[in-house]
Amino acid sequence: MSEGTMMAVQVGSETISGDMSPDVNVKVVQVPIPTPGIGEALVKVRRAGICNTDLEIFKGYMGFHGIIGHEFVGTVKHVGSCEGGLCVGQRVVGEINLPCNNCVVCTEGPSVARRNHCPARTTLGIHNQDGTYAEYLLLPMANLKRVPDSVTDEQACFVEPLAAACRIVEQGVIHPQHRVAVIGDGKLGLLITKVLATEESAGLDIFGHHPEKLALAPRNCTTHLVKKLADLPADMVDMFDVCIDATGHPSGLIMAGKLTKPLGTVVLKTTCAMTNSDLNTAEFVIKEICILGSRCGPFGMAIDLLAEQRVTVDELISKVYPFKDLTQALRHARAKGTLKIQLAMEDN
Repeated sequence: MSEGTMMAVQVGSETISGDMSPDVNVKVVQVPIPTPGIGEALVKVRRAGICNTDLEIFKGYMGFHGIIGHEFVGTVKHVGSCEGGLCVGQRVVGEINLPCNNCVVCTEGPSVARRNHCPARTTLGIHNQDGTYAEYLLLPMANLKRVPDSVTDEQACFVEPLAAACRIVEQGVIHPQHRVAVIGDGKLGLLITKVLATEESAGLDIFGHHPEKLALAPRNCTTHLVKKLADLPADMVDMFDVCIDATGHPSGLIMAGKLTKPLGTVVLKTTCAMTNSDLNTAEFVIKEICILGSRCGPFGMAIDLLAEQRVTVDELISKVYPFKDLTQALRHARAKGTLKIQLAMEDN
């Protein structure tokens, strides 16, 4: 049984102001340490990553109430049963979707449907499941994956977003004869290029707004500094078999429509709300372009890429803050040009 209290950050209460303006102080509160049930593990968080989704949740996205955060690495402190193959003291990361394991999707669908699409799922730090901005968290042992000793805490904290990048490979849309473009030079766009650079293709290009970020792309990736759609070189139009939009903005989808060949594929890795009617679907209809959504991906592949040093992520860390400096960390994460901000828990 777990006893005592822990530090945590809760949203959807009076403890945090929803506007996340620069002068807001995010409060860390004391809450009871959770107790694992059968099939669950209590994990002491070692490191947590700040994701753009977290910043949106602070502003009310998803209407979430509870402890925020979903990127982490931690240490198993207690298990609810001896099943599951986990031992106390092991370092772990965790898949963020918790399926019900009882519905038709879970019992009759493929494993990826259970992982990503159970209609009754909860999601760590996003939907009906307390997350990582805390000293401890609970997850089913089936969701936890052991971290090899060769992978540092800083690197392990990237497993969840790196797995999302790996999902594109898992979906099987890229083939050796394909020329591929990634649109967006933020954290996810760079992770996608790093993953795809390990795969065989006829060419890999990334389009972005920031020369300092484009410089972090893999050496076998061609970079293009494009500030706006009007700057897109004419010889790039209809050039790519697969375009991956990682911008989180409608303009990324518009650019993808320009870049993609007829009968090509556009992969959407980020969500965005259409606030106006600027999106012209003619490119997609006339060129018969397939639009494919892409969500959470395979943790095993992401862990292997890090352990084998086929993908590096240390250069994507802008700064690590102690948990007690969460307010400063969130302000930094919101600042223009910031890549990954991580929170280091104390006394691990």
